[in-house]
Amino acid sequence: MSTEIKDTFTEIVDITLYKYNSIDLKLWGIMARDPGVKKISDDALLVNVQKLNKYLQEYFRSDINRFQSVSDVTIHKEATSIYFLFQSLKTMPNLTWIKCNLNKNSSYNRVISVDQIKTIKYSIKILRGSLRLFDIFNEHDADVAGMILRRADLLGQEEHFMVMRVRQFLSSLDLFLSENNTTEVFNIINAIIQRVEEYESDDPEMLLIADKKSDI
Repeated sequence: MSTEIKDTFTEIVDITLYKYNSIDLKLWGIMARDPGVKKISDDALLVNVQKLNKYLQEYFRSDINRFQSVSDVTIHKEATSIYFLFQSLKTMPNLTWIKCNLNKNSSYNRVISVDQIKTIKYSIKILRGSLRLFDIFNEHDADVAGMILRRADLLGQEEHFMVMRVRQFLSSLDLFLSENNTTEVFNIINAIIQRVEEYESDDPEMLLIADKKSDI
């Protein structure tokens, strides 16, 4: 049974491909020649997940087979953008779009040493995600969470969803908790914070949905 952790929050990410990396350039060329891929600028493309998965399976199958056969200890010798994109598709089931940027810097290196152990540093920035209260709580607690968010002025009285940056959302929760630190409020807010705080550094736009019936 797989114990792989799924990231159900992430919907849109931002990645960087390098012009002077042969695999990156091959993937960039495939996307740039596809009329179904949106061109944002000369150095930025927007591709949907279905197309990206098709590219990986059709043009990079041997790469996928190769890194699936090596251990975590030696993955730095095999890992490429294909590896990280394939892993993202496996672990981000709600991922819908990938913004790809082309970096033309010839002096880059993804291999870094941490405590004398070689590893790969690959940046995937989250641009947008969704948080559904009913995915965190049972029906009763989801209703309570909605009421608490309305008391914190994060939802209007008749609103069942809102859009906000993660950092602003967490700051508002922290402030409300400092002024209303009952056991019930703490348990609800702490559960929400734990679900989204790992995305604070990227500070993506977040859609919060409070009511399952209004899930958009």
